[in-house]
Amino acid sequence: MRNPFRLRASKRSVHDEQFVRLFAAGALDLLNDVDDPWSGVVFLRSAPGGGKTTLLRLLTPGPLRKVFRMQDDQDIRPTRDALFKAGAITADGPAILGVVIGFTNEYRDLEEIGETGARATAVFRALVNARIVLATLRAALERSEKAYPDDLGQIHSVWQPVDGATLPANATGSDLHKWASHIEEGVFDILDDLGGENKSVPRAASGLEALHWLATATLTDASGPINQKRVLLLDDLQFLSDDQSNWLRESLTNARLSCGIWIAERLEALPAEDLLAEGALEDRDYDGEIRLERRWRKRSVAYVKFVDQIADLRARDADGFQGRAFFPALAEELDSPSWDAVFDAQSGAIEKRLVLRVGHQQRYEQWMAQRRAVPGSPRDRALGWRELEILIERDLGKSQRTFDFDALTEQDLDDKENAGVKSAAELFLSREAKAPIYFGRQKLASLSSSNVDQFVELAGDLFEELAAKTAVRRGADSVLSAERQHQILKRAAERRWDGIPRRVPRGYEARRFLEAVGAFCEGQTYRPSAPYPPGVTGFGITMQDRARLIDGSRDSVAFAELRTMLAALVSQNLLEPNLDHKNKGESLIVFYLNRVLCAHFDLPLGYGGWRKKSLKDLSDWLAHGRSAVTEKSLV
Repeated sequence: MRNPFRLRASKRSVHDEQFVRLFAAGALDLLNDVDDPWSGVVFLRSAPGGGKTTLLRLLTPGPLRKVFRMQDDQDIRPTRDALFKAGAITADGPAILGVVIGFTNEYRDLEEIGETGARATAVFRALVNARIVLATLRAALERSEKAYPDDLGQIHSVWQPVDGATLPANATGSDLHKWASHIEEGVFDILDDLGGENKSVPRAASGLEALHWLATATLTDASGPINQKRVLLLDDLQFLSDDQSNWLRESLTNARLSCGIWIAERLEALPAEDLLAEGALEDRDYDGEIRLERRWRKRSVAYVKFVDQIADLRARDADGFQGRAFFPALAEELDSPSWDAVFDAQSGAIEKRLVLRVGHQQRYEQWMAQRRAVPGSPRDRALGWRELEILIERDLGKSQRTFDFDALTEQDLDDKENAGVKSAAELFLSREAKAPIYFGRQKLASLSSSNVDQFVELAGDLFEELAAKTAVRRGADSVLSAERQHQILKRAAERRWDGIPRRVPRGYEARRFLEAVGAFCEGQTYRPSAPYPPGVTGFGITMQDRARLIDGSRDSVAFAELRTMLAALVSQNLLEPNLDHKNKGESLIVFYLNRVLCAHFDLPLGYGGWRKKSLKDLSDWLAHGRSAVTEKSLV
């Protein structure tokens, strides 16, 4: 059985119909975050695999046309409805003309041209103008299902050129193609001339004349005027140099034209001060910024529904799995009978530990007697004993000692039990019993850390096993046990951990730092009294320390390596920042571990558990890794 989770829908090798069938309509909720998504400038940012390119592809003519034509298909209807609500589709058909340009590393080569930055900028500007025109011609032909470049003669353009423009005022598509191709060839000649000092810069206006043309030109084809709203879709700006990216952003945001502009880039393109100040880029001189992982973290319920859609759409695309939903094939509970003996043994072991710990102290006699008398399944009884052990450890650790004859009552026990203690007890018990904990729909969604690619990778690993089980049972419905899910997801976590040196700049140093973070969180989480239930999965620094990291002072220089590392880990979604967290009168920024790294360190997947650390401690972690996490730091 072919694994549909291994397909990357954004790739051009996936044809338009298959692409729209795999597209999960929940992604289009983000269009509601922008007042008018088809006018002004919108920045779309995420770590690698966040879904930026997939969204941009949906807004191009081919997929929009497929969605419109297939709108009665029940799998496609949610996407059609969301696009209709956003104004991208009307009752008459697609309402926008999405013109997409994907940047690559080749643009950086232009930085090597000439001795001055002005010459390199002029060549870059000329090439961008040419690419906008060529991409628009492709989109116009794709809209009418014509062939590129054979049918360029059917397109006609009329516009009022801006000062200094070289793009013709009245031209056919063939004329425009010739104009843009001439610029491209001139740029390639300059690059081939090892710097191009002997070649003249291709002629183009001082600004983005092609953007003005796209926004204002009257375009027609064989069927008549092309009246759709024009939207320029720029993808992968992280491949540009800093100078190129800054010039392009400034030119786009200052243009103030009536067409929409969507700019997609990885977080790594942002400077450290912006990455360490989540939310700081909102409300600037463009319509909005959408950070995909941050958006989904704030809408966790919507995210679970979104990945439900992704999983079901892909599972239905697989031979032998048609008609089945993905998540019902994943067990949500332990197979109790096979674990009864294990949990019975755990109950006995915990009771023995408590007897050794407190002896026959009168203070805890009622608590122990109550726990012995509580009925329930073997797991429930073991969990009850583990909760009691945590509560006794907390009581024993109180700074103000109590007298042994000051006995604790059953009501005292009931008052002290809460959801946090129970969650910590479940985690402790699972680890001690070697019972699975990472399984089921909610855990799988959490493990993806709000990143679509990470979810698809993890779900794909589970589907591999499901496909094998289905094949062995000759098409019969199969359910993947909690134990097997846990094993597969733990293995995926190990694979992600091993891959950090390849994925992240200064990868071995990054992993050394994350190993220290994980060791610290693990030590805090599994303290006998579980002081931060269900556990610690991150660290916080004060906003004053954050300012010291990025304000350019002497302190900032001293912590430059730490600043660079934190920014790199945030950009790769390996650390998840939460700004302006309030605690005891202080404002902090909290950095949580990516949830799949939590699985690597046997940590819980919830948010909220963290400890404040100094910049000095974090610098030591960066320099020395796990060995810098001392016993003192865990108290």
